[in-house]
Amino acid sequence: MHFSYLLIDMVRLSVKKVLLIVVCLVIIGTSFALLMQQPESQGPVRVVIGPFFAHYILAYPLEHEFVKPEIELELDKTLSFNEHLMAGSGDMGEMSTAAFAIAYDKGIPLKAVCIYCTHHGLESGEGVARVFTKNGSGIKTPEDLVGKKVGVPGLKTTTTTIFLEMLKRKYGIEEKELILIAKAPPMLPTLLDKGDIDAALMLGDVSVKTYYSNKYKEVWNLDEAFRQEYGEYTPASLLVVNADFFEKHKDLVEDAIDALIQSKSYGEAHIEEIGEWYANKFGGDAEYYKKAYSNHYSITLTPITDENREAVMTIFEFTKDRGIITEVPDPANAFVSI
Repeated sequence: MHFSYLLIDMVRLSVKKVLLIVVCLVIIGTSFALLMQQPESQGPVRVVIGPFFAHYILAYPLEHEFVKPEIELELDKTLSFNEHLMAGSGDMGEMSTAAFAIAYDKGIPLKAVCIYCTHHGLESGEGVARVFTKNGSGIKTPEDLVGKKVGVPGLKTTTTTIFLEMLKRKYGIEEKELILIAKAPPMLPTLLDKGDIDAALMLGDVSVKTYYSNKYKEVWNLDEAFRQEYGEYTPASLLVVNADFFEKHKDLVEDAIDALIQSKSYGEAHIEEIGEWYANKFGGDAEYYKKAYSNHYSITLTPITDENREAVMTIFEFTKDRGIITEVPDPANAFVSI
């Protein structure tokens, strides 16, 4: 009799142990399932941009926490922003319009979200891409460039591509009819002064400084010519995003763009303060930086719409016509909307 009770107790104890083990396994399994459903951890969203004054209008408010987004952004300012994005080392960032066409042609998984920088300032559109020569030069019009040594800021840049294609389409001048000297933009005024080149296609701050120096003569305002022909000021660069990152983290891309727009708005409202800070840190004149951003170029972060898409596609077509790419990006695959 006692043995029967003992056996029953042992069975009950074994059942309790089994139930306890089952409950523990269920808890562990449920926890594991929930863990697997959680999105993978994501560090700061890395945004690659250029290192110039216009970029600090965007970066300064974020980096000094005047604008505090809900997500963490890491702004990487570098002259090699095209190369960084092509190599996949940024989640999103700025890429020249022609460079994006090259990346698309190579099958690099990038998508264009919006126009990043345009050659129109906050207040007026005096442009950036201009051809200059020395005062007293016999070069007066674009036709006079035939047979001349012309300095250009790289052979595959957006500005050089527009320059060469518009020379061909508007004036019938082929690329081979010029002697092209490709140099970094800051070197072009010095080469012009020394007589090593006859004319120079300039862009960015170098062009704006040259324009206001009174040492040189303007031969062609390329940005104004582009606007007259295609209805929009030059979309110099695009905001692009890594396609895989976009697919996995579209919400983060949206939040990042919202933060950039907020920071841009703050920066533009405090352009004088940022100009003084930038001049103290990097040299130059604060009033000049303000004038350049107000009258010549600016960060827009404008969505790609039916109205401005033709200008972007035109640069893609120019890039193909020069033989730099074999396929014009398909808007259905190349662009994404936020």
